Amino acid sequence: MLEELFAQAVELPPGEREPFLARACGDDDALRAEVTALVESAAGAAVAVRGVIAEAAAEIAPAAAATLPSALIGTRLGPYRITTLIGEGGMGTVFRAVRDDTEFLRVVAIKVLRRGSASPAEVARLRDERQILASLDHPGIVRLFDGGTTGGGGVPYLVMEHVEGVPLTEHARDLPVAARVALLRQVCAAVQHAHQHLVVHRDLKPSNILVDKDGVPKLLDFGIAKLLDPGGREAQTRTGMALLTLEYASPEQARGEPVSVATDVYALGAVLYEVLTGRPPQRAGDDMLATLRAICEVDPPRPSAVAPATDRREVAGDLDNIVMRALQKSPTTRYPSVAAFADDLERYLCGQPVAARAATFGYRAGKFARRHRGALALVLV
Repeated sequence: MLEELFAQAVELPPGEREPFLARACGDDDALRAEVTALVESAAGAAVAVRGVIAEAAAEIAPAAAATLPSALIGTRLGPYRITTLIGEGGMGTVFRAVRDDTEFLRVVAIKVLRRGSASPAEVARLRDERQILASLDHPGIVRLFDGGTTGGGGVPYLVMEHVEGVPLTEHARDLPVAARVALLRQVCAAVQHAHQHLVVHRDLKPSNILVDKDGVPKLLDFGIAKLLDPGGREAQTRTGMALLTLEYASPEQARGEPVSVATDVYALGAVLYEVLTGRPPQRAGDDMLATLRAICEVDPPRPSAVAPATDRREVAGDLDNIVMRALQKSPTTRYPSVAAFADDLERYLCGQPVAARAATFGYRAGKFARRHRGALALVLV
């Protein structure tokens, strides 16, 4: 009944929905309210999607005039000689480069916008990213070394630490469950550092977290990060205009609402979900509106229900509760901060009761007994 009414109401012009629901629902005020909420959520998601599509179309329209990335290989940007292509993204291209002047030798990564296709919004976002990285100093965040503008076109570029590593999920694939949780705990420390400097990342996902040869996770790509204190920011993107990665996007992002530190808490919960199960909590389908509706309204299965059979017993219980609290639909019912999320992960690793689970006497006593198994055995003897 609910699904049928929603399907009919969402197709009607806004002015005809209220009379239709009044007739169809009769005296069932609860049903009417639920259908109305679903329709409003779908309408908000549609506006957000249209905004994203419009902005993306405006920014890629001049792409035909862009310089091919391969044309930059072998050229120089200041003292840096570009050697190979690392990858391409929505905002630009990242190259491996070498500083090989008389001062010193250093391998770096250079992020540069495509010459000829850079819109004013993209240029502003890259400059914002440069300023954000300059304000952050943490071993878990890629370091900014330099920046400038290209000759001729005057397109800005970033010179960053080059991380020889693999995406978080690839590195974590064969690790024990506790080691995977400890790895995510390190990522939380980097994100919390950004939050302390009033920076919300907004695009946390495994491909933006590389683990280096020493096993240290490094947080990358602050291209759509949001400054909670917008003073000095150049890019003026409207709410909901960020280019979302739907598998890790929070409900407030899907609805085009303002983001906060709780948005990054949700994304970290989604990353932990995938690290534990091998799949993200939401899957992006061909129907974007259906995907956005699922993000806003459908809870994913608990991690232990979809984790590999060998891990399900260890994931069930505390980790289920930790992940599902981070993935709450409402920002106010998630962990209040990334630090609080990280603290619960630490409590899990230490065998202590976690905040995400009801503190019953039996639960706390069981945790105490497991932590002090040896001492209790001596007492019983």
